[in-house]
Amino acid sequence: MRLIIWDINEEKQKNKKNSEKILKNFSDVEGLKEVLVCVQALMDSDIYENIYEASNLGEEIGDFSPPSIEYLLERYRQDRYSSKILKNPSLNLFTDNIIFSHYIAITNMIEIINYVYKKFKLSLRDLDKQHAVLEKLMSLLSNFDRPVDFQPPDEEFYKKLKSIEWDKEGKKLHKKIYDILYHLNDVRFEGSATFSNGEYFAMTFLAACSAVKHNRDKILPEDVVMGYKTFLKLLNTDITKLG
Repeated sequence: MRLIIWDINEEKQKNKKNSEKILKNFSDVEGLKEVLVCVQALMDSDIYENIYEASNLGEEIGDFSPPSIEYLLERYRQDRYSSKILKNPSLNLFTDNIIFSHYIAITNMIEIINYVYKKFKLSLRDLDKQHAVLEKLMSLLSNFDRPVDFQPPDEEFYKKLKSIEWDKEGKKLHKKIYDILYHLNDVRFEGSATFSNGEYFAMTFLAACSAVKHNRDKILPEDVVMGYKTFLKLLNTDITKLG
């Protein structure tokens, strides 16, 4: 049992000061201030707490039987592309490369968020909606909720994801922002490595998608901001109402 007693107001001030330091060091990155404000706001977010609690439910979140792996790969092209092209290293999942675990992280987050807004157990039918949202997130990023035409990711998209690298400043910014989020999780929820790692991987995946969309071979600070912006918007979107 943990004995740490947090002073919430004091921790909010720490997060604010750390955010100000980040803004000072990355003053030329557009949209960063908005992202940092939204990250700090998670300290008081009810929906964020609900998402965290739902992340611990495991199989209770829904009943998706049958389907088999073969069913998923045949029905959902992103599952097919990602499993074919993105691989996990045999020893260390915390690699600088985009791997299959990053893909799984964002799909898991979509599922949890869907469950929280739907307010009851998910079924096989929900997988279609979640796959559609995934394709919009990867292609449209923070505009995923807009009814616009887009080109879904194909195999070439995943090949670019697999080969993408981190820009030094991009990686530094990602860590700085995530340090605030990780500390916030520790204060609110007494920490959960599984939940925190899932967030980190999901936002890394979205940042990489931003880089690919802009024809870059490295994840820049602006891609990191877009990854966080997209993820934070997803947290606050009732995807059951998306067309």
